[in-house]
Amino acid sequence: MTTTAVDSNILIDIVSADLTHGPSSRAAVERCAREGSLIISPEVVAEFTAGCRSAAEALAILQKLTIEYVDIGESSAAAAGEARGRKSRSGRIIADYLIAGHAAAHADRFLTRDIGFARMNVPGLVVVRPENLLA
Repeated sequence: MTTTAVDSNILIDIVSADLTHGPSSRAAVERCAREGSLIISPEVVAEFTAGCRSAAEALAILQKLTIEYVDIGESSAAAAGEARGRKSRSGRIIADYLIAGHAAAHADRFLTRDIGFARMNVPGLVVVRPENLLA
């Protein structure tokens, strides 16, 4: 069984019915769910909820998609901070490092459309994009 951490851009594609990315994002989430479990970090919950009408709506969508909330944990948060410290000029915000650190610590892979995560050099982070997963 494979655990997949899901990024907020994937969830937003699905709920916004984005015609460009929505179908591939939905298909990728469905495939990952068939292959194992889906998880999200606190930061992804916050980013996703910001794009919904309410927190209740966001949580209902996550439940319908059977995505489990998993807290980051102190050691994963510290490792994310350390990685951000090494890449201080990367242009990425600390939330991105927390998301990446969470995925590296708690999942086998991280489903995102943001290719920048692959360049962050977070130890243990395996980035997959919907189009690569479905190819």
